[in-house]
Amino acid sequence: DSATETSTTLQATEAPAAVSDNSQVLFQIVKADGTTFDVTLNAVKALPLAQLQAEGKVEEGPYLSDVLALAGVTEFTEVTLTGSSNPATLTFEQVNENTILDFNNHGTMKLSSTYIPKDNWTKDVSLITVK
Repeated sequence: DSATETSTTLQATEAPAAVSDNSQVLFQIVKADGTTFDVTLNAVKALPLAQLQAEGKVEEGPYLSDVLALAGVTEFTEVTLTGSSNPATLTFEQVNENTILDFNNHGTMKLSSTYIPKDNWTKDVSLITVK
């Protein structure tokens, strides 16, 4: 019994560290078949960074298409991004080199795309729904 209690204590001790490190879940992808995929900070940081010029400012982050590929999503009709503001839906054709997810200053990501006016970009993306 004491061995079991010890391992339980260790796990409880490690849990807070896991929350604050790069395995933190940034947002979730809901695939067309209804299954979900958690996108972690680690996974996103491992993706190549792209730069996007939009309304006179350079945004930087991974391509949305690369983020979707983490979940095995390569073919779809449209994707909807939901966050703290401005839900946005993009067609398959719009998820190209003109659409990235940009890190903001408080640890979340925002949509950056030349297809949507900057004022309407989804901030603090929490969910991407694939159709």
